[in-house]
Amino acid sequence: MAEFRLPKNSVVKKGETHKAQTGGRLKQFKVYRYDPDTGENPRYDTFEVDLDECGPMVA
Repeated sequence: MAEFRLPKNSVVKKGETHKAQTGGRLKQFKVYRYDPDTGENPRYDTFEVDLDECGPMVA
């Protein structure tokens, strides 16, 4: 099991939004991101995926 420590008084903030190239059937994914080496607060980045343009797996 991995253990990590968040910065003191850390608050998860809104991150970047990465829009899909096309506007078909869109699905949004929120990814929790934290880099302990930078000392910044964690964030949620949002990614949009066009379900009509991708295959059964997203990499």
